[in-house]
Amino acid sequence: MSVHHGPANRGRRVLRTAAPLFVREPYGPPAGGAIVLHDVFGVTGYAEAVCRLLARQGRLAVSPYLYYESGGPAFEADELTVARAHMDSLTAQDVAADVSAALNYLAGRTVGPVLVIGFSMGGYLATWTAAHHAVQAAIAVSPSGPWAGMPPPEVLVADRRSPWLGVVGESDLLVDADLLGMATSTPGPPAALERISGAGHGFYRAGRPRYDAEAEEESWRRICRFLQKNTLP
Repeated sequence: MSVHHGPANRGRRVLRTAAPLFVREPYGPPAGGAIVLHDVFGVTGYAEAVCRLLARQGRLAVSPYLYYESGGPAFEADELTVARAHMDSLTAQDVAADVSAALNYLAGRTVGPVLVIGFSMGGYLATWTAAHHAVQAAIAVSPSGPWAGMPPPEVLVADRRSPWLGVVGESDLLVDADLLGMATSTPGPPAALERISGAGHGFYRAGRPRYDAEAEEESWRRICRFLQKNTLP
């Protein structure tokens, strides 16, 4: 594993760099880039595993350490209250700058089209990315948010500049799937919402209470189908 700093300063802080990145290189020349946006627990082993998976598929994969200023890259399942406090300490300006910096880093590596995938709070950020940047596609798994000063996810979906896929458990009480589903019918790049039967919020988190292995496997199948049909070059 190698860790690199992003290439740009946060827009409103001249002396502080953007979030450093967890980076996984592909075995050969990159066939694209990927940004993995972590959930409330930070850059956990799961976020790193998703980066490794995408690197095996030929992408240069990065995951920004969004908590780098407030303490620690990741938290355990029994530290949810602490993790939420760190999530709440992030500002709209900072998370926007960190996502933009990760995109700039990949652009500087000339990797080609960039996929963005996020989980829970990272799913919201992936949706924000789809509305503000022309990326290959944005995938939002269990998207929850927003932060103060940022619009609700259904508004971002309606304003998308990139293909967008939401993946939501049918029992997820933290996501308004009906509003997201309606937003996908608005004009723009392809958009879809996939509901995973029986799954709750955070169903993808191995080793955590709501983990559902079958739901996680099914979600990846649907993600792959969407990417095969609905990505920008």
